[in-house]
Amino acid sequence: MLCFLQDMVVSADSPHIRRTRGYHVGLIPDGNRRWARQKGLTAGEGHAEGSKKTELFIDWCIDNPEIAEITVYGLSEENFKRSSAELENLYRIYQTKFLEMLAKEKIHKNRVRVSIISTRGENFPKKLRDVFHEIEERTKEYDNKQLNFLMGYTGQAEIICAVTSPLNRVRNLLFGLSEKDMMSKLKVKNPCDFIVRTAEEENEREAKSGFLLWQSAYAEYYHIKKWFPDITEEDLNAAWRYFKTTGRRKGL
Repeated sequence: MLCFLQDMVVSADSPHIRRTRGYHVGLIPDGNRRWARQKGLTAGEGHAEGSKKTELFIDWCIDNPEIAEITVYGLSEENFKRSSAELENLYRIYQTKFLEMLAKEKIHKNRVRVSIISTRGENFPKKLRDVFHEIEERTKEYDNKQLNFLMGYTGQAEIICAVTSPLNRVRNLLFGLSEKDMMSKLKVKNPCDFIVRTAEEENEREAKSGFLLWQSAYAEYYHIKKWFPDITEEDLNAAWRYFKTTGRRKGL
């Protein structure tokens, strides 16, 4: 029953743009709070600076004609365990930024459809859920690029909801489930090709953090060794050069 309720709160199996060409690029932004701590700032100031870099990343993806779908990790289910003060500040930032996106010419000019993907959307304040709904409604007819925000999401919960959906329960009982059956009930429909993660750490990191666990099975990972608020467009260009020149085996 919980999966049904989640789908009623935010983005219920919204159809995504089916593309035969174009890459799906994901972002795991890590380090807003640690960046702020190093600079003697508050966590809220770190998140505010990170929101600017999220906008940079999205603009960069929209401007790249080879990218068809963008998925950004905004908030995991685990993040709801943070302090109420930090969460309230995050909600204010999200509300401001999504309202700005509603009015942003680049979104409408490039016909970017925006989806808010959640496995625990009921945790958000109603005022913020209303903004989520408004931006989805305003862009639902757009068909050029797809922009997904994972908000109150984990890949584990997404997979459980796909397996336990009513149709897949029947399919599994009678025929067994196929990959196509699973993909049809995932909230993000298309496989992810390339995932960028940030964090100023010594070792290479490919921690998935619950990000598109099914869809990223054969994705390439790239680690920018900076806290998220410090990334630049050149960092993203370097990541893209790596992706375009690396040999993608996809299990072969």
